[in-house]
Amino acid sequence: MNAVLEVSAPVFGLGFLGYFAVRFNFFSAAHADGLARFVYHFAVPLLLFRTLAGAAAGDIPWRLVLAYYAPVAAFYAAGMFISGAVFKRGFGAQVITGFACSYGNAILLGLPLALLTFGAEGQLAFFILLAFHALSAFTVTTLALEYGRAAGDRGHGGHGGHGLGRKLAGMAKGVATNPVLLGVIAGILFNRLNWRIPGPLDTLAAFMQNAVTPCALFALGATLTRYGIAGRITQTAFIIAAKCMAFPLAVWCSCMWFGIAPLWSAVAALMAAQPVGVNVFIFAERYNTARALATTAVFLSTVFSLASLPLVLYLIDLYALR
Repeated sequence: MNAVLEVSAPVFGLGFLGYFAVRFNFFSAAHADGLARFVYHFAVPLLLFRTLAGAAAGDIPWRLVLAYYAPVAAFYAAGMFISGAVFKRGFGAQVITGFACSYGNAILLGLPLALLTFGAEGQLAFFILLAFHALSAFTVTTLALEYGRAAGDRGHGGHGGHGLGRKLAGMAKGVATNPVLLGVIAGILFNRLNWRIPGPLDTLAAFMQNAVTPCALFALGATLTRYGIAGRITQTAFIIAAKCMAFPLAVWCSCMWFGIAPLWSAVAALMAAQPVGVNVFIFAERYNTARALATTAVFLSTVFSLASLPLVLYLIDLYALR
């Protein structure tokens, strides 16, 4: 338990510090956005680049990827189905629910926890899963919401698919220029070609690597001030139960079924246990659908994670790291 407290206390302490810094006007919302952008566009890509470039050469562990993303697909589909069948929501809200049930805050919260909990081998597994995280979720969610928008246009006598090609082209451009994905690709390229990172660049990347954990956690707390409880409590409770409890359990069982080593299974379970990612709200806002549900789910799942993540870390320490 002491090991769990040594990890979770500073993690959530930094998050609280960021939250109260903005809440009491020591730090503005614009500053919080800038810090989050620094983490996402600079610090994390350079961390991934340096780690993957220096890792021992090996093939991508596709069994691990499949063991994690098979439950992702299942929970995405189940979330959509239950949203429509039980909560009687429209298609857009169904997509947001499926997204929320399977997409967590892997960068601002999951990555610092992984850096503090696991050694180099475990961190590498986390980075591999992270490489597919936004790529798969953003692609599926964008296509689904664009399909729903096009179907709505047709239903109202409009031109279904108007602007769809432009949207898809923009999505493709966004994926191709995603800084996290570019950091992964550059790191794998250096690794495969057996290139060494030049000394000054390696030092720069090391500086950025050291900045990831404190900046990401402070930014998480600071940006959380814009979310709150806006309704849809019952459906949010379902999302929290699915995302923070059932989903990590399903991922752990999937890893056991695929024969994944305990350390990598623990990495996958920790990533799965993260609260609902803030991009769920960004998509809800962009497509003007289920915004109350999204903001409530992001806020309350993060609050719930104050209790659930230390429990997950305790179980990982008990069953996977000893």
